[in-house]
Order: sequence, then C-alpha cells, then structure tokens
Amino acid sequence: MRMLGAAMLAAGLLAMGPGLAQDQGRGPGYGPGPGFGPGQGPGQGYGPGMMGGSGRGPGAPISGLTDEQRDKIALVREQNRSRNWGTMGQVQAEQFKLRQMYAADKLDSAAILEQQKKVDELRRQMLKSRLEARKEIEAVLTPEQRKQLRHMGPWWQGGWDAE
Repeated sequence: MRMLGAAMLAAGLLAMGPGLAQDQGRGPGYGPGPGFGPGQGPGQGYGPGMMGGSGRGPGAPISGLTDEQRDKIALVREQNRSRNWGTMGQVQAEQFKLRQMYAADKLDSAAILEQQKKVDELRRQMLKSRLEARKEIEAVLTPEQRKQLRHMGPWWQGGWDAE
C-alpha cells in the first residue's frame, strides 16, 4: 500500500513537472487564463507558422503551387514578418509592464485596464497586418488553392496562415 502511494505521488509530480517549469516567472495577467490549451491562446505568442517557425516552406500545405507562387508567398510572408517584428517587441514590453502592475502590492484597476488597452491595440495592429498579408497571398492563388487555404483554418487552430 505504501509503495502504491509513493508511485502515485511520483506519477503526479512527473505529470505536473513540465507545467510547473513553464509557469515559473509568470505573474497574473500573463495570458488569457485556463481554457486555451497549450501556449498562450490566439494572438498571444509565437504560434505555428509564426516567423516561419513551422519548418515548412511558404504555402507547403497547398498543393499545386508553382515556383512563382511560392516565391510571391515567401515575399509576402517575409514582408509581414518584417512589418510586425517591432510591434511584437512592443507587445512583449507592454505585457511586461502589465505583469508588473498585477504584481504590485496594491492593484490600480484603472491603470491595468489602460495598459491592457495598449496591449490589445498592438495585437490588433498585428492582426490587421496578417489579414492584409492573407489577402495578398490569396490573390496569388487559384480558386482551388484558395479553397484549400480556407479549409486549413487559422494559425491558432494549427492551420497555415500568412505569417
């Protein structure tokens, strides 16, 4: 019986280990909270395809791309990455300020709400840029390829996007 209890405790600690290691150093207000699954939820981190991080070439999941289409898509993605690079840095800086506000001895609700507005506006700017890039990419595709792109879903659902 004692062995079973020790094994269950060890299994529980092992299961919690990765989660505990990931959360170190984060304070309240870091992300959207529980319910978004792994990562930080839509628009709040480096998701699949962000910064070309999926390991696939631009447009890889879309079948029948010509070399010219791939080159144009790669250019749009690079331009979008370049446009958003500074904004992503600003988001990180503003989120840091927000976390500091949450960690204060006394919460200033009005200041926290204003700071959250700054973070949200920066994220909106990046979303607008992603949507514009998506339109540019769709203009390069055939109707069948656009259909494939739509069925893949947005980046936060594991699909391919213009990032």
